[in-house]
Amino acid sequence: MSCYSLSPTSAPSLASSSAPASPPRQLQRRLLRPYPADRDMTLSDTTNLSVPSSKSTMDERKRSIQPDSDDIYPSKRHQTSQNAPQMRMDSEKEKDVESFQKDAILRQMKEYKREKALYESQVQDLSKRSQHHDDHLRIVDAWFTQLLDEIRILVGDLVSDQEPEAGELFNSSLLFEDNSLFDTHLKNRSSKIKAAIKDVFGRLPAAEPEVRSLQERLAALLAAEKAHLIERQRISGECDQLSERLEQASYRYLLAEKKLDRAKSAQVQKLERQATMGGHSESSSSSEKKSVKSEAAETNGEVDGAIHAAAETARREALAASEKRKLQMEQLEAENKRLTEELTSAKVRLTSLSDDDYAKTDLYKLLKSQHEEIIKRVNDLEATNLQLREEAQRLQAERTSYRNNMEEESQTNTTDLETQLARAESDLARIRNARDELSAELSVRKGSQDQSQLASDSVKELAAARETRIAALESEVERLKLQIGESTASSSNEVIENMTIDELKSQLKTLENRHLLLNNELPSMEAAWKKAKGLAERKVSEILEWEEQRTRIHAEKAKADQKYFAAMKAKEARENELRTLKAQNAKSSEIVTQLKDAENNSRSLIINLEKQISESKESLTSLSQQNRTMQQKLSEGNLTLEKLRTQITDMKKIVVSKDTASSTAASAKRQAEVELEEVKVRLEDTKKSLDSMKRKGSGRESESDDWRRHAYHIVNEYVLVTYVDTHCELGHTNVTNPGNADDGSLLLSVYTTSDYDI
Repeated sequence: MSCYSLSPTSAPSLASSSAPASPPRQLQRRLLRPYPADRDMTLSDTTNLSVPSSKSTMDERKRSIQPDSDDIYPSKRHQTSQNAPQMRMDSEKEKDVESFQKDAILRQMKEYKREKALYESQVQDLSKRSQHHDDHLRIVDAWFTQLLDEIRILVGDLVSDQEPEAGELFNSSLLFEDNSLFDTHLKNRSSKIKAAIKDVFGRLPAAEPEVRSLQERLAALLAAEKAHLIERQRISGECDQLSERLEQASYRYLLAEKKLDRAKSAQVQKLERQATMGGHSESSSSSEKKSVKSEAAETNGEVDGAIHAAAETARREALAASEKRKLQMEQLEAENKRLTEELTSAKVRLTSLSDDDYAKTDLYKLLKSQHEEIIKRVNDLEATNLQLREEAQRLQAERTSYRNNMEEESQTNTTDLETQLARAESDLARIRNARDELSAELSVRKGSQDQSQLASDSVKELAAARETRIAALESEVERLKLQIGESTASSSNEVIENMTIDELKSQLKTLENRHLLLNNELPSMEAAWKKAKGLAERKVSEILEWEEQRTRIHAEKAKADQKYFAAMKAKEARENELRTLKAQNAKSSEIVTQLKDAENNSRSLIINLEKQISESKESLTSLSQQNRTMQQKLSEGNLTLEKLRTQITDMKKIVVSKDTASSTAASAKRQAEVELEEVKVRLEDTKKSLDSMKRKGSGRESESDDWRRHAYHIVNEYVLVTYVDTHCELGHTNVTNPGNADDGSLLLSVYTTSDYDI
């Protein structure tokens, strides 16, 4: 299972996180056993999984866990200690602990995978950003270098007699003193830029104060524009991020809305649809009613009646205007015919352009020069391509020979290292056996020394107990002596009664002496009894320990014999496996020779294929170069075509504007001429009416008002005729007469040519 393939660096953290306390020694040694073949865990990984305990024995200090093939199984001492009945754990508990550790390892591995995916995405994002920033910095650096070079060239070309101070001429805004962002980015190049710009501005001629103030204002505005552009770019980036978040939120909203729509029933949707249809019908009916009312509310305009005389004058005016318009139409038809002929001739010439016409264009000259330059570059590239092809073939041959040499050297080094490794492993096994023997001998000697020391201590304690016993026996002898004297003294009570006072005193003294002797005898006897009791208990415990040790040693001997026989059986199995492996090795050597022959054949085939690939790559590069050149030509042609198209559109706009202006002027002129004819007709009518009025005379008082009205009308007509005669040739005045006013008043309305509605 792939979940057990742990790295050496991550395994200790897993062990520390999954197991809060150190597991038992038996579980640690169990973890050190080799996993089956289906589990992808190496010995180094398993060694890192073992959690060290707080107590370290002498064997652990002597032997360190190493990923060797000889140290897969623990030593005899470890096996005997872990297989002891009192230190053994239940099989169910062992399985539970193993499953618990496996689950902990699996959970930690999943956590590491999630963190790995997150870190990889962050690294990719940071790499993209760093690449973008590096490209940006390189471009800015190149731009600054180009700017300095151009300024130096400009300064070298300028020649000025007067060289005033640079600060007096122009206050530059390239430094962006009020912007911290530009100041931090341009701090490294500020000195060079200052010097170059001051030199340029120092060589420029002195300008007027107004021009200088305008220049300073323009520079400040440009600097503010740059700052605003950078701020706008930052805000646009933030806006893009927010728009992405908005799209995600809208997508989630749409999903939620779909779920909500699914949750609704069909009956509710039907009712909502009926409600919406009813609202639409009501709104449509109300709008129709409103439209009918508005149409009914509209009223017709007032219709003015016409007088017979006015109708006659209008007819004559219309006849004069029609004749004038007929003349104008004939002129327009002739002009239109001439323009159409010129247009057809220009179209024919445009469709049938000759090579000379194309050769005279700037685009043809540019393309011709570029074509010649590209031909030269292609010739140079073909020559270099031949050289590079020969060099590539030579390097390919050198690479194959070098590869063969390196493979042979690596094989020889591998065999040498394998022999050295086998020798080192055998030496290591011998050294470990010697070390185990020495450690066993040392432990035996230490045990014998401890036993001799215990025996000497017990002898000393027995001697001390003997001394105390001797003292107790001496006091007992004295007491017995006194008892013997007492028995003689108390032979009869009569004798005591018959004794004198001196005799009684002597008897009392003897009794007191006996009492003192007993008091002296009791502590020594008690101490001797306690020492004898302790020695006896210690001896009994030692005898019990010796018996227990003897039984354990017998059990260990039986286990060791069993393991010895198992090791002998394993040795015989290993010898059989070794014989089979030797036979397989002989067969595999033959297979290896066959594989080497096949490898040589495949190498030759690979070399041929690589040559073919190199040739195809060269042809592909040549084709791509040709494609790039053609694309460059096409892009240049497109650029020139776009320039010409923009020029044509600009010219078309100019021509259209001129045509509209001329057409409006001509239409205004024609309208003025028509109105002039109408005014002339009305003038003739007024003159005739004036003559008739003069013939009638001034007989009646009632006709005086009519005469005044006609006179006022004549004066107005005269003023109008003079105004039109003076302004009709300019083409920007329009004079209209209502013609139906009863009071004879004349309304003059003047319009400019641009505002006149044709």
